Amino acid sequence: MRTFVKHKITMKYLLSAVATTIALTTSAQSAQLVDYIVAVVNEDVILNSELEQAVDSIERQIRASGNTPPIESELRDQMRERLIMQTLQAQRADQRGIRVTDEDLNQALQQIAQQNGMDLRDFARALRAEGVDFLMVREQVRNELLANSLRQREVDARVNVTDREIEAFLAKTRKNDQATEYRLEHILIAVPEGSTDDVRKAARAEAEQIRQAVQDGASFSQMAIGRSDATTALDGGDLGWRTAGALPTVFADRVDNMDLGAVSDVIETGSGYNLIRLAEQRGGQPVQMITETRARHILLQPNAIRDEAATRERAAELLEELQGGADFAELAKEYSDDSGSANQGGDLGWQPPGGFVPTFQKRMDALDKNEISEPFETQFGWHIVQLIDRRERDSAEDIARNQARQAIRQRKIAEEYEDWLRRQRAEAYVELRSEPTLTGATTGSTTGDS
Repeated sequence: MRTFVKHKITMKYLLSAVATTIALTTSAQSAQLVDYIVAVVNEDVILNSELEQAVDSIERQIRASGNTPPIESELRDQMRERLIMQTLQAQRADQRGIRVTDEDLNQALQQIAQQNGMDLRDFARALRAEGVDFLMVREQVRNELLANSLRQREVDARVNVTDREIEAFLAKTRKNDQATEYRLEHILIAVPEGSTDDVRKAARAEAEQIRQAVQDGASFSQMAIGRSDATTALDGGDLGWRTAGALPTVFADRVDNMDLGAVSDVIETGSGYNLIRLAEQRGGQPVQMITETRARHILLQPNAIRDEAATRERAAELLEELQGGADFAELAKEYSDDSGSANQGGDLGWQPPGGFVPTFQKRMDALDKNEISEPFETQFGWHIVQLIDRRERDSAEDIARNQARQAIRQRKIAEEYEDWLRRQRAEAYVELRSEPTLTGATTGSTTGDS
């Protein structure tokens, strides 16, 4: 679980300065630093106490997985970079007005507790018994939800899958591949843009050295923790379960011919040099019957003239008009911000399960025929949905195409999200700081734009 902490520099900087001043005015024999800033990220700061807490948390996770954490200085550097990226995402979410409600947070925590066979109270007790602060975990989950919502709005909404891409995927993928999932471990030796040939050669040599070490018996996950530059490094490089189509294309091209436990040759991509290991593989059970749903909706999005509250109120007004007998199709044509369906009266056509984002799908699935939903929010805005009809169909080809579409979409989202994170980092003002001396001097380095 990732920490994701955001503070305003105006208050936290003052608190850190006061704490340091108090420490420095004490006698030389008893002078101690209470806290200090380890990074400035645009208008926010990250304190050493936050970094220490994050390092302690990830150390526990790494040891629980059976691996050995990197040396303290390397782990601190990795966790500081992770906190910087999380802070940047928190800032962007704040700019976009993205919030996580207490209701959403409690539901997520209850789901985590249920997955561990407990209720929420027992889950909190179990964490405390392990020496883990439940309130810290609560904030970690809140910020993970926030990051997911931001990714959905900034990245997912812009990713489209064309029919041509689906045809190419189906032509290339074996008949049973869409029912097969792979769990890969990944190591990246990053190469910054504009690097010299010498830098690239050194990076490739490092990747080859790591591959040889693994071939000689070293743990791949342990090497990922200590050497990888990927965002999954501290998770042992674990990419989770994915179909071949949901993997980056250069990985999918190789995994089909890999034996279980095998490590790939060095793979060059735009971000650097990669190694993958096929940790596990499992087959799925293709479904034959599906329930297709046909619905229509009206989408209202906040804009420069109409803020979030006004958009919600306008959606409520349109619902009253519909309940009073107004024609759904006419209102959709006049008011919906979904250009793809507005001209069709909001009609979304026949869609298989999973054709919509989870919140929309859940609300639509709860409706009876001709029933109209209350206004609800997704990352795209506020929706009013009417269920037109449902039908059962045995369509292996449609299933295959929908699976292909979802696999391609997941892959493209993962690739675009990595690019988006790199852009956010490159465009930010980031100042790294080391521990202040007792004279009050602070050393540091600056990256990004001021």
